[in-house]
Amino acid sequence: MMTTPTSCAYCQQRATQLCAGCRSVVYCSREHQKEHWKRGHKRECKCYEVTSNELLGRHLRATRDIRMGEQIMCEAPLVVGPKVAATPLCLGCHRNLLAPQKPAMTFYKCSSCSWPMCSKECEKSPFHLDECRLMAASNFQSKINYNPADPEGKESAYCVIMLLRCMQLKRSNPEAFARLAALEDHLKERIETPLYQVLRANLITFIKTVLGQRDWPELEILRIAAILDTNAFEVRQNGERRKVRAIFPGGAMIAHDCVPNLRHRFDDNMRIIFLAKRPIPKGAILSISYTQPLRSTVQRRVHLKQVKCFDCACERCSDPTELGTFAGAHLCGKCKVGKVISQNPLENAANWHCQLCNVKKSAREVLTQDARLQQEIESLDKTTPVHLEEFIQGHRIDLHDTNTHILQAKYALTQLYGTAPGYAMDELSEESLKRKVDLCEELLQISNLFDGGWSIFRGNLLIDLEEALVAQALRLQLASECESKLKRAEELLEEIKNIMKHEPEEMQQMLAERQQILNAAMAPFSVGVE
Repeated sequence: MMTTPTSCAYCQQRATQLCAGCRSVVYCSREHQKEHWKRGHKRECKCYEVTSNELLGRHLRATRDIRMGEQIMCEAPLVVGPKVAATPLCLGCHRNLLAPQKPAMTFYKCSSCSWPMCSKECEKSPFHLDECRLMAASNFQSKINYNPADPEGKESAYCVIMLLRCMQLKRSNPEAFARLAALEDHLKERIETPLYQVLRANLITFIKTVLGQRDWPELEILRIAAILDTNAFEVRQNGERRKVRAIFPGGAMIAHDCVPNLRHRFDDNMRIIFLAKRPIPKGAILSISYTQPLRSTVQRRVHLKQVKCFDCACERCSDPTELGTFAGAHLCGKCKVGKVISQNPLENAANWHCQLCNVKKSAREVLTQDARLQQEIESLDKTTPVHLEEFIQGHRIDLHDTNTHILQAKYALTQLYGTAPGYAMDELSEESLKRKVDLCEELLQISNLFDGGWSIFRGNLLIDLEEALVAQALRLQLASECESKLKRAEELLEEIKNIMKHEPEEMQQMLAERQQILNAAMAPFSVGVE
């Protein structure tokens, strides 16, 4: 058992003020804590350590108990750039380009390499200078132009940018390149895929022949591409019109788990910030999720294998019942009551069987049915609740209430009731308003199992529920019933504020508006209260 030190880490005098970050050193004063921070404790002050095992490889483990909502890591991107295919964006500020104004009707172009940019100022961005010099020296000029017929069309030419920026680190910043090169690549699993065959035929030829990078071995370029595909985070900043990808070496070492204990966000400078979604005990593995919580085990594991090249064996994936939800199970076609589950969820080819009558189905049958249902739900018109409700009703015989496809339909309905044309909150019938409340309540129970605590998924459900409860309360005749619902909405709003307190300004403004609406609704019940 580790004891708390009693001597100041800066002056060695007796001290009791524990460092709030690592909780492994103490100080005699705030001033000495600041001095020690400057002298290097900033690099050492972490609540986690890097460890390794055969299943996960390198990963992070908590070195102390971590509080819910606590910030675990804040890291600047090592390299940032466009996704493999992207709508036209500026290579300086990485914002999506707005439609050009008449009469020009074309993007501003870099004067040296002709890549679309925001302005002359963005031409000089440090992000763009090295690649610009290389392309200009090779006499390469970008051919990307504004297409009014398809302004949101994606350009595959952007696939070279991120790769070039990584390659150029080797010369401009060897230390950064070493950190990049130390990341996992899974090239062995990727190299024979159709995508990497295309990369070898087109991208490698472009880099080595057109841009003159003949000294780079083909496999080294492909390995960088594989490092990007394995480790890059998608950075979305809707308020900034920014949707790019970036490498964060520290963040890349956080393990995946289908029931993760961390979430992440990005600040205005594209730094990634990891927050604890729930209390994390000392010794626990820190984790985030690369999948969607409402997807079934088969869907999640197939996705992870295709995109990240690993087989997830977390607690949820290992459990044939998916923590008691049976999200991947279908109702048995023979007994009509039992649920058909996998005999071994960690083996995609394993047979499935009914829990009650033991009828068996092959993995191929189940996967084919699952793919057909997923295609059906994805093809539905989601501008109105009608078609989603018909999907749920139409599959009552073969899909139970917490099947993945039903859950996906229900989550979409929570978004549509209150926002879809003809279904605005003040237009909802009593039945539709109750349906929204019931759906939110049901999905919150599921989120507590799959993505609980201070998760964005759970926070969004609470926002929808709070709004619906206020709308219900304002329609009630009995004052006591109205006040009861409003008090519950008030409690939910306080929890939402805690969950969302690190989110962007737009979220804070929306919550402030919700508070004003709630205050106005509560006003009649506050008269005479001191």
